[in-house]
Amino acid sequence: MTSPQLTQLAPQTEFPPVAGTEYQRSELNIPIVVDGEFKEILKMTAVLQLDRGAPVTNAGGHRQFEFQIQTWEVAGYSEFLSEWVTITLSDVQQPRSLAIAQTAAADFPAIIVYNAIFDVYVGKRLVAGQVTGLGVGVEAYEVPPQVGIQFQKAFPLGPGIEASAGACEEEASLREEQFMSVAEEFRNLRA
Repeated sequence: MTSPQLTQLAPQTEFPPVAGTEYQRSELNIPIVVDGEFKEILKMTAVLQLDRGAPVTNAGGHRQFEFQIQTWEVAGYSEFLSEWVTITLSDVQQPRSLAIAQTAAADFPAIIVYNAIFDVYVGKRLVAGQVTGLGVGVEAYEVPPQVGIQFQKAFPLGPGIEASAGACEEEASLREEQFMSVAEEFRNLRA
């Protein structure tokens, strides 16, 4: 699996000032449980493309921006299942996501909420379709956030096998060509 060079960002003091497209990479750690018994932590790499709106000030005086995940490709090899597990966005309208300043005085720290509807594959088999997922990061001081994104959405991987609540770590920016290369590599795992 490809490990792209990451783009280092300068320290941020405010939200990105204008709308734009971002490419991000992160590492996911997802516990696999069989009939309630822990089996392994599935380590996955994710790449995503998101379209970010310009920041606005809401009625409570806090700055925020909405964004929509356009592409999300995730892959990791499960030793327990002896197969690749991949995740991709479902072919449906994706919900909006949000970053909001925790105080009216400054953009950071912020709360970042990722919303997505996704499909899960084990090998080339679709095992869960249109799973609604929500990930939340608090105390973020940059975009993409360098804080863990926690998600509490279990999904099935097979009879009696479940991927349970996990965490997304080590988020970083990618260049578009890096994103495209890794996303294609992950798609090919289920082709």
